[in-house]
Amino acid sequence: MVAYTFDNLPGSEEDIDFSDLERKFAVPEQDETLENVVVVDNLPIIDQGKIEKLTGALQKNVFKNAGKFKANGVHMPLADEGKTKGYAFIEFETAQQAQAAVRLGNGFPLERSRRLQVNPFMDVERYTEVEDEYRAPPAEPFIDHGHLKSWLGDEFARDQFATHVGNNVAVYWNETAQPAELITARDNWTGTRVQWSPLGSYMCTFHRPGLALWGGPEFKKLMRVVHPFITHAEFSPSEQYLVTFSSEPISTEAVDKMLGAEEQHQNPFTADDEGHSVCIWNVRTGTLMRSFALPMNKDGTPVKTTWPQFKWSPSEKYFARMTHGSSISIYEAPSMALLDKKSMKVAGIQDFSWCPRVLEDTRTGAARPEMLAYWTPEEGNLPARVTVMAVPSREVVRTKNLFSVFSASLHWHPSGKMMCVRVQRYTKSKKSRFTNLEIFRTGERDVPVDVVELTDSAVAFDWEPTCDNYRFAILHTDDPTPPPTNANGIAMSAVKTNVSFYAFERKGKLVKKEGYALLKTLPNKTTTSLKWSPHGRHIVLATMRTVTTCTLEFYDADFDQTAATKSGNPGDAISLLESAEHYSITELEWDPSGRYVVTSASAWRQLADTGYILWDFKGQQLQKIDIEDFKQFLWRPRPQSLLSEEQKRTIRKDLKSYSRAFDEQDERRLHAADAELMSQRRRLVSEWETWRTQVAELLAAETDKALADGYKLPIAADNEDFVVEEIVEEIIEEKEEFI
Repeated sequence: MVAYTFDNLPGSEEDIDFSDLERKFAVPEQDETLENVVVVDNLPIIDQGKIEKLTGALQKNVFKNAGKFKANGVHMPLADEGKTKGYAFIEFETAQQAQAAVRLGNGFPLERSRRLQVNPFMDVERYTEVEDEYRAPPAEPFIDHGHLKSWLGDEFARDQFATHVGNNVAVYWNETAQPAELITARDNWTGTRVQWSPLGSYMCTFHRPGLALWGGPEFKKLMRVVHPFITHAEFSPSEQYLVTFSSEPISTEAVDKMLGAEEQHQNPFTADDEGHSVCIWNVRTGTLMRSFALPMNKDGTPVKTTWPQFKWSPSEKYFARMTHGSSISIYEAPSMALLDKKSMKVAGIQDFSWCPRVLEDTRTGAARPEMLAYWTPEEGNLPARVTVMAVPSREVVRTKNLFSVFSASLHWHPSGKMMCVRVQRYTKSKKSRFTNLEIFRTGERDVPVDVVELTDSAVAFDWEPTCDNYRFAILHTDDPTPPPTNANGIAMSAVKTNVSFYAFERKGKLVKKEGYALLKTLPNKTTTSLKWSPHGRHIVLATMRTVTTCTLEFYDADFDQTAATKSGNPGDAISLLESAEHYSITELEWDPSGRYVVTSASAWRQLADTGYILWDFKGQQLQKIDIEDFKQFLWRPRPQSLLSEEQKRTIRKDLKSYSRAFDEQDERRLHAADAELMSQRRRLVSEWETWRTQVAELLAAETDKALADGYKLPIAADNEDFVVEEIVEEIIEEKEEFI
């Protein structure tokens, strides 16, 4: 403060300079806030002497990965009798650690029947402002979107399919003797592509802001998922959850800007989701369950990952993802929490896969634990290994050591009772490779393993979906090196391959040792793809995505039972039904009923000759549709049949009677279509004749009026001759010469 005398006194209080006093007695700003404090509820009520022990358990077991507590940073209020009240205030070193504590601790199972509730302390103020009087939220109007399974009730049991052509997406009823019946078609319905859910309840369309789900008889929009620049989506087996992936990490600010001021409330992301790329949503409510960041290496680069990012167990209780070469992380649903709060370290892990079904115990009939299989390569003196383990116990069910392994692939049978490990192995000289098939009988006690040894390399494997004899087909060749491809993935040449069929034989009078036996080998093919019918028995061998060849071969694996019985070899029943070609074929897909096959040529892989062809299971061409800028053909999936195996066998026995009824129904529909066409033609002819009559009457009336007004009609020159020339060309002789 400036020294004042009687000569320089300020005129008023406002003129006094207090700056020196303000500097001297200034109170420093508090750097710390309560944002680093969390409230932990649902703790056990304990004596005061056990507080230190409980604090240590919380730090070690619950909040270990969140951060350390501050010194004297845990406060548990006490009741009058000296016991805790069941909640605590915990102070962390930073606000970020407190946020991580909320994410990790909320819902943590401290005991079997006790889950913690962890909330930020700053939310307490918001909770205290809640009005004492409860006010029910306004009831949202019910919107009837129609039955999501309505298409299954079609009178003629037809299947649906979707096509994506140019900017147009259309959905049709499949017809055989006549053009497909259009259900709906919309321009700009999707931004990139179309996808069905696994049970067919929803159709997904991809857009820049996210993804939309459509369904019901009129394909109304059911839900919108806000996830900008989404590129991949995958449903859980029962369609309860949806996993989405975007190559652009989440930014809440960018999402707010994209949605605009009026729709920012629809932004599902918070600060906890920043930088993440994978999201899991509840399909029924549209809520974001959790987001995940991509795994990172120590140097900060993303770890090698594949899609799908997460694989689901058949019950949807668990889902897992792999950090390539190091671990498997198994999560629980719906809590989305890491199982046992830790990942399972598996050094060198290359791939894993869930058993597709929950199996039953053969003795008690009770449900067995779900199973997960994975394989690890050789490392030093340790052999490669395939492991089958139970979840959630992580108990090892079966392991198998493998040697001289180049690579391996896991193939579960749809029933879950068999798993084939296709192992590419080196020869002793290390100059070439061959394949072993290690087949785990997971449906049996102790999981026995059968080995099928090949002399060359298997490049494709496909189980027959039925489980009568666990039949499968493999594609194998002497040269597993794929041919060179162009920028669109089309091979420039075809490779000679062989196709072999195997089946499991039980021990009996004619079979001394049970195991897999070769049924038949089809040599000298150019096949690149194997596709069994969804109901087994029929299979298509296709040469796809090659420039030089484009063949299709339709086989019936049970056609010639007489020859099989006579020779004693079931493989003799495998017969070729039809051979065909589809130039520039890029995709092949069976319909859910197993009666029809569609082969298509997509503009995403080539520009010319795009479109699709519809075949029946015998290889007869039913329809050929050539469409410019054709992109996708997708059959709508069907849920699993509710019929028991006994009911299915009964239907098969009476199939001829059903067949006659269906043939009569098809005949009536065909006649009805013909009758409708004839009726339409008669209506058009009638409309034409009516129009001509009206025009003639109008012309006569105008002529009479003109004559009454003095108009004179021109005199026809009947005596003049007219010459009409007509040139007719006729081929007298045709001759071809070859030079």
